[in-house]
Amino acid sequence: PLTYDFTESNVIIHRSKKGPPKVRKVMHGQPWASLYGFGNGPFRSVDLEHVFANHTDSPGLRTTPEQQSNNYAGGPPYMATGRDMHAIVSAWCELVPRVHDVYEHLLGEMFGWSLAAAHLGLPHTLAESFMISATDIGSGEGWPLIDALGQDEICEFSTSKEEEDKLPYVIHYCQNYWLGKWFLGKYRLDADFLSCKKPLLLEPPRDIGLKYDFYIKPGGKPYGEKKKIRMEVAKREEFMICQMIKRLNDAASWIKGVTCEEGTANYEKSFIFHNSLDPDNNEGGEKRAKW
Repeated sequence: PLTYDFTESNVIIHRSKKGPPKVRKVMHGQPWASLYGFGNGPFRSVDLEHVFANHTDSPGLRTTPEQQSNNYAGGPPYMATGRDMHAIVSAWCELVPRVHDVYEHLLGEMFGWSLAAAHLGLPHTLAESFMISATDIGSGEGWPLIDALGQDEICEFSTSKEEEDKLPYVIHYCQNYWLGKWFLGKYRLDADFLSCKKPLLLEPPRDIGLKYDFYIKPGGKPYGEKKKIRMEVAKREEFMICQMIKRLNDAASWIKGVTCEEGTANYEKSFIFHNSLDPDNNEGGEKRAKW
């Protein structure tokens, strides 16, 4: 069971009419999740009569709009005791095919989780600090934890619990991140990134957040155009670029170490997403990913 105790943590709890739990811990009947920005989408965008056709008296049909948006608009990381997790997953397995019958879109599987939890009467404590993704978002993600870091901590990669407790638990890698010509985007990562011959990503110096107040898109039109960026957002971009590149390199190094023949793995950290990192050198134009 995932019964983490948040009593001494800096977790930011999303406000709801239900209020924060008296004991800030994952317990029976008290699951936790990260707040996601889909509001009451599971209850508004899905035909609930179809989803609950076999449970016409389901509590999921009697939730209030406030509960829908503030206790069930959750996503990974999900945390619950073993008993509650088994119950939610079992209900999810039953309901999610019926969700997909009427909602064939992104987030359908997450909507299924929300409806399963509501069906069981298990409102979640939603945390705004478990996850980060969009650097320019106003609220609802764990960016205040990153904003509070010192400049010397932004590109620090530590596995100590004391340091990790300062940070959100999940990097939701669904955006592009850029600062100057430093960049990371999953759709521009070459398909053979994990191959033995492919170099690792060049890791940035620790002061890129102080060097640049603009970014240049790898596929910008016109290529080389400098787009201004706010100081607060630049710090967040720096964090994502440093942390994601380091973690991708660590993952690729491990894969190479267990799959490549001895002496064939390329551990050189040299790959960049532009032809040059010099903002004033745009020769060669756009550098495309190899899929």
